[in-house]
Amino acid sequence: MDDRKKRRKRISNILKVVISLGVLAVIVSKVDLSQTLEHLARMDWLPFLGAMALYLAGMLVRAYRWGVLVWALGVQVSWWRLVGLYFVGAFFSQILPTGVGGDAIRVYELAHDSQQTASALSSVLVDRFLGLFFLFAMALLALAVGYELVPPEVRILIAVVFAACLIGIVLLLQRTWIERWGRRLGVGRVLGRIKILRELYESLHLYGPVALFKASVASVVFNLMLILAYYLLGLAVGIDQSLWTYFLFVPIISALLLVPSVGGFGIREGGTILLFGQVGVDEAHALALAAAYDIGVLLTGLIGVIIYVVQSVQEARK
Repeated sequence: MDDRKKRRKRISNILKVVISLGVLAVIVSKVDLSQTLEHLARMDWLPFLGAMALYLAGMLVRAYRWGVLVWALGVQVSWWRLVGLYFVGAFFSQILPTGVGGDAIRVYELAHDSQQTASALSSVLVDRFLGLFFLFAMALLALAVGYELVPPEVRILIAVVFAACLIGIVLLLQRTWIERWGRRLGVGRVLGRIKILRELYESLHLYGPVALFKASVASVVFNLMLILAYYLLGLAVGIDQSLWTYFLFVPIISALLLVPSVGGFGIREGGTILLFGQVGVDEAHALALAAAYDIGVLLTGLIGVIIYVVQSVQEARK
């Protein structure tokens, strides 16, 4: 059985690599790379540096959001440790064949520090969920003003994902509903047999309203920073679009990163070209925008690997 799992995992990883390389190959065949490189070479450095500053500062905000949830569960860990884990997670997200690989690393490291696996897993899941929920909530608000900027399919996608997240929040807060349905479906027997699932279920209901409120505010702040960073990168590479366009497209690009791939490469570029093409942005400019954002991703990964190496050396000395 172990050999089968390893084989399936190996095949799955190969497929994810193929997806990234396949999408990138299609992009290279259709986009004039010389024009993209020219846009990057002529990039306005002032908005680019502003975008990089916002991107890195956003990591601090995300670490605080995660910390609020972690501390609500009674886990003793410093904010700086969580900041370091976020950067380390960003590094592993780039080298592991999935956009959420860094989350697994954060769970592992925090569980190792605290010896509370369920709490670590719960906090990372809720942290990721809140980020996605508020990103799409802001997109839904932007639709009220700029709905004509996107095709009907995109509007439906934003509304459906937001509604699904909203249902998730209601279920998270209404424990009695889950338990009532769980008894009918026999979920209780599964929770009773598997300790980690039972502990995870319990921890999901330990977040108080104060912690969830603080984490929600942090989510809004981070998403605003992310959207503004994209907008500045657009200005840097010569894209003339309103801020509302980014309010609509950035959430969808972020959601596309859940598609299996290596660090989101290929998926991010393809999504950017597809979406911004809807508002008249040519492929070369759209690819330049995605490439400029990739610089920020690689920068956080570089910081993450430095932190990871330093921590590994310190642990080896101990």
